[in-house]
Amino acid sequence: MATDVIMPQLGETIIEGTVGRWMKQEGDPIEEYETLLEVQSDKVDTEIPSPAGGTVLRIYVPEGETVTAGTVLAVIGQPGEAVSDAPTPHGAHGAPAPEPQQDVIPTPMSVTTQAPA
Repeated sequence: MATDVIMPQLGETIIEGTVGRWMKQEGDPIEEYETLLEVQSDKVDTEIPSPAGGTVLRIYVPEGETVTAGTVLAVIGQPGEAVSDAPTPHGAHGAPAPEPQQDVIPTPMSVTTQAPA
């Protein structure tokens, strides 16, 4: 099963980063925790490890592009495994992005008071 490589939040206030350099290219084998890419932000440069071993099946974000935390950067899987041409959206911490909800208008709660005895 393919594994998405998700842009991490690099710090409490760092919510985006720029892909600096890919260490592997599509079709390259990679071990779990091996450095896959470098990400640059205004405060820190970070090496991002592969979340799984296998083959780099697809790279979605090219070098030099800035993306927000939660963006799918690439997919790791087994050779020949089918992957989408477009990444699956994810939330800021790697969880699937929540479905948009309709606006809910809160209604005031009714308050009852008792008269002093």
